[in-house]
Amino acid sequence: MKKIAYVLESETALFRAVKLHRGGGDSIAPIYDLIGGRVIEMIRFDEKHWLFFDEDALRDGLTAFTIFDGCPKPLAGNIVLIGGDGGQLYRSPLITIADAAARFQCCRPVLDPVFVTTDDMTSKGLILAGALASLQVRIDRRPPMLEESRYHDNHGSIQ
Repeated sequence: MKKIAYVLESETALFRAVKLHRGGGDSIAPIYDLIGGRVIEMIRFDEKHWLFFDEDALRDGLTAFTIFDGCPKPLAGNIVLIGGDGGQLYRSPLITIADAAARFQCCRPVLDPVFVTTDDMTSKGLILAGALASLQVRIDRRPPMLEESRYHDNHGSIQ
């Protein structure tokens, strides 16, 4: 029986099913391969599922992150959802990818330009209408984009 995992890529907001290859038995190596990090953190998604993610993915220069409604801190990088209740190392998720996606928000910081208007004056009395005055920061939030038609292997190839 093929084991799959759901992988959410914070950068692209793509959420897809991926076939897990067995390393040596029920190895956790395929999960490390999907995440691409050296230090993995694991938290409960619910009583029958786990989330794995790169503990060091929140770093300077972050361009995207993910909010999971069961976690107080943002997550970044690839996030892997697998089934498991402690009895096995991992198994395929028991929920649909759409149900899992409902618990995530993919976020991206956005800089919005603020332009000088004809009512604005500089200290010398000049009006520079249309000039860039500043940048305002906001967080764009959206649900993950689902790709559930086919499974991918750990290297992204479609199976």
